[in-house]
Amino acid sequence: MAEPSIAQKPRTISFREGKNYTLDEHGFLNPPDQWDEEFAEGMAAILGISGGLTPEHWDFIKYLRMKFTEEKKVPLVVHACAENKIRLGKLAHLFPTGYHRGACKIAGINYAFMYESNIWLTYESYHVLKSKYKLTPMGFLESFEQWDDNFAQLVASEWKLPHGLTAKHWQILHFLRDFYSKTQNIPTVFETCTVNNIDYNDLYDLFPGGYRRGACRMAGLPFFS
Repeated sequence: MAEPSIAQKPRTISFREGKNYTLDEHGFLNPPDQWDEEFAEGMAAILGISGGLTPEHWDFIKYLRMKFTEEKKVPLVVHACAENKIRLGKLAHLFPTGYHRGACKIAGINYAFMYESNIWLTYESYHVLKSKYKLTPMGFLESFEQWDDNFAQLVASEWKLPHGLTAKHWQILHFLRDFYSKTQNIPTVFETCTVNNIDYNDLYDLFPGGYRRGACRMAGLPFFS
């Protein structure tokens, strides 16, 4: 495939001297109704998916397109995996740049829609974090030892918490780090809630990104352990 040509403001991209597609400043298709299979194939190549999109890729992409165009939503990654009967590790293999910046981008879901429907979907601080820390494509620290308080603060900025990180947030973050440093395992959500005397609803109020992608990611724990 030929190298794409990209212009600035508005940014456009074309594949094999074919149709031009307009992108927003984040590199997502905008407006999203431009999407077609040629765009998906071309964007997939740019995002490191060599050899073209397989039936597994297409099943997932078409699922995302259906959710976006018919239900006007972007499912959380855990729900998307469950509904497609694939593991998160398999998803990461299929889309090496991640769920939102990989699968959703290829499916033509625009950044503005994700931002408006759930600010966390856009990983607003990803590029700031990546300039200071080594991250996996899913936004987790590559190394447990890289973590510091500033990393937690930057992740928290994605959620616009009304009171910032509270003493309860820090209690849970330090529990997670202490548990992992001693066992090299991630505690279950049940263990975390029990030890810290909170229920599931309280945990998700504190960490809108969820347990693994919210609390554990903020604490510098790996996605898998």
